[in-house]
Amino acid sequence: MIILRRKKKIVELFPIGSSKGALNSRRKPLFHGYIKFRRVDGQLKIHKFIVKKDKETILPPSEAIKILRKQNIFLVGKDPDTEEFLQSLNIKYNHTLICRHCTFEGFITLIQRDKSYSYHGDHLCRLCAESEIKRELKAHSYDLSTFSRFRKMLDETGDLAKVLSVFDPRFDPLKHQELTLYDKITTKKSNVPQIRIDQLKIPEKFKKSLKTQGTHLLPVQVLALQAGLLEEENLLVVSATASGKTLIGELAGIPHALEGGKFLFLTPLVALANQKYRDFKKRYQKLGLNVSIRVGMSRIKAKEELTLPDEKIDAADIVVGTYEGLDFLLRAGRSSQLGNLKTVVVDEIHMLGDDERGPRLRGLIHRLKSIFPDLQVIGLSATVQNPQEIATEFGMKLVQYPLRPVPLERHLIFTRTEEEKNHLLTQLSRNEYQNRSKKGYHGQSIIFTNSRRKTHSVADYLTRRGVKAAAYHAGLSYSKKNRIERDFGGQKLGAVVTTAALAAGVDFPASQVLFESLTMGNKTLTPNEFSQMLGRAGRPTYHDQGKVYLLPEIGRSYGDETEEMQAMELLSSDVEAVNVTYSEDSQVEQFLADICAGRADKFSQIGQEYANEELPLEFEEAFNLMVDYGLVKEMDGKVTPTRYGRAVSMSFLSHFCAEYIRKNLDRMHPMDIALKLEPFESAYLSSRITTQMSRILKINMSTRLFADSTLDILSSGTALNKLEPRLRERLMKLQMDFYTCKCKDRPFCGCFQRELSRRMVKQRLSKRDPVDISRKLMRDYEIHAYAGDIFSWLDSLIRMLEAVRRIAQAFGRKKVVGECNRLIRQIEN
Repeated sequence: MIILRRKKKIVELFPIGSSKGALNSRRKPLFHGYIKFRRVDGQLKIHKFIVKKDKETILPPSEAIKILRKQNIFLVGKDPDTEEFLQSLNIKYNHTLICRHCTFEGFITLIQRDKSYSYHGDHLCRLCAESEIKRELKAHSYDLSTFSRFRKMLDETGDLAKVLSVFDPRFDPLKHQELTLYDKITTKKSNVPQIRIDQLKIPEKFKKSLKTQGTHLLPVQVLALQAGLLEEENLLVVSATASGKTLIGELAGIPHALEGGKFLFLTPLVALANQKYRDFKKRYQKLGLNVSIRVGMSRIKAKEELTLPDEKIDAADIVVGTYEGLDFLLRAGRSSQLGNLKTVVVDEIHMLGDDERGPRLRGLIHRLKSIFPDLQVIGLSATVQNPQEIATEFGMKLVQYPLRPVPLERHLIFTRTEEEKNHLLTQLSRNEYQNRSKKGYHGQSIIFTNSRRKTHSVADYLTRRGVKAAAYHAGLSYSKKNRIERDFGGQKLGAVVTTAALAAGVDFPASQVLFESLTMGNKTLTPNEFSQMLGRAGRPTYHDQGKVYLLPEIGRSYGDETEEMQAMELLSSDVEAVNVTYSEDSQVEQFLADICAGRADKFSQIGQEYANEELPLEFEEAFNLMVDYGLVKEMDGKVTPTRYGRAVSMSFLSHFCAEYIRKNLDRMHPMDIALKLEPFESAYLSSRITTQMSRILKINMSTRLFADSTLDILSSGTALNKLEPRLRERLMKLQMDFYTCKCKDRPFCGCFQRELSRRMVKQRLSKRDPVDISRKLMRDYEIHAYAGDIFSWLDSLIRMLEAVRRIAQAFGRKKVVGECNRLIRQIEN
């Protein structure tokens, strides 16, 4: 087989041996020849034939003709002279394409037009095109894990020049979204039959209420109905965010509530519970139903904060609560308050996979099913990879609906600097807000980032450039968060910037989700977290489609992974299996909770229930541990909790923490015990200090006050003299007030943290509000603490004091009980 290619005044000749499998296969030619024509009496003749192997050799023209007659001839491109010459000798030929870049390296690759890649008028083979991409990736310091993305882009466009344009500093990703588009998740017409709300066998007044929201059930709701939703069947419902899962729980629970039963709706977060409580009150009080909330919050009075005491649930028809708020009743042996409990909805049931809360949620569901044998349990989730396994464990029928209610585009844009990233966030948010859906709504964006401080800096950046944006995180007061939620719902905001940690609690009707960061704190997002977050793009009642943009910064790394690598891994990932993992502490806690709730009065019963679980402790070992610590006692073959054991279980304490409290009831003041176990964590150095220190020390200094690196720098006084006078004065005051202990491992002994916590409590006991405490910390020490975090911590501190009080009551320490009561009242008021 011979390839002929015109090059200026000569024709190049490349014999490559057999033609078998020649297409798209790189070959080394047997030799390289040159043919030069001249015209004699009007006919083309070979003037010179030169062969180059190890050296150049001139051969007679007849030798060239002999070679051409023996082989299959392929011409590269149109060449009238060569075609005329071959036709004069009656030599057959075909046309082909070869990779020009391969010839530069002394190779020949025959390529098909539909399997080649254009590049400035040339056609390249896959190998050369990919080599060019890899060369550019290396030159621009991209992580090579991104190569698969560019290869996919190459296959989609067939144009190498277009793909390489992404590396050009002038490349505008918003004008070339065909290059940033990673994939599309489309919606298909459902083959699920339509069911009108009028057809449902539910009370008429409930039916009338539902018809104000629509006339037909959504597909996943129809599937749940077909699976026995109204026939008391336990169901696990897995479908996309905003596909209509919540109403499935209401369809099961509200008819029972209207007939005298109790309907329980459980969520993982107080914010979600409060939101659902408000929704249910607005909707179902009109039907004569009493709605109450059970979230385990205290009664702290503070500016801009919601006082949300647990309401009495005995007379309630609908109870909205957190997992722990409800579990508290069971552990306290007060399940009778739930009365005629008929339906329980467990929202976000994939929380079973959470390290700490998973065992508690699993135990709670089993306790409810055991105490209320006729209970209907409905589990809801958008992200479960092993749903059948979970459904089987809890005796549920699985209802799955894989289609999104709104199509989704996922885009990937590589950024070079933080400034470029912020500029893109601004453009994307502005463009989206200017779009209106067919339903008349502006497009709005949720921007996820990795720290609270970053939410404010990004929101401020957007606002300065004309995009109405707000920072939203757990450190804000309730009234501020509520105001942002209302403004977003009222289309007054173009974007809300929030932390990944609060993703599950954010319920904004956004059309677009932007990932400024792919980490949660300093941990990479898991596929399940990522799926939950991007699932918030696009609501069927608001938007025509959803959009997701990942904006990894080239070269930015967390640990061993760059942001580009994280982006590629997340985009190609599937949701992970949800498995409950037990530690020794959580195993003992759940065994004790089962005994306290009355689910089991024999240890063998617990053994049977957990027989198939992988547990860190043997059953006998766990039982002996509970007996040895005085948590349970056995008499006549029956196991019952001690007063101490019930106090520990109701307080959700590990047996180690409980033992610390027990041993120190007579040695330490209750507040000192509480502060040891519940110190304030969420303190930061002001940006003024960290910015100057980072510049002086030439490091990226952590803003977290209690990070080891920060403690080390503060205790050593490094670079203190180089700070501006006012900041130096604040830091010196901080050192004098808090770095006074003589501990061997100072400053990592925890004394600083406890002393700061103690001073904050003292401020509260002096009737200062969290807002005032926050301002004083900044004024005195340049320590930044969000008022919302201080409020949440005081709430947690009260719960720890309540735990101390319960344990003190169990051992008859009336004086300690009285002191705890006094402290709790003062902190609350």
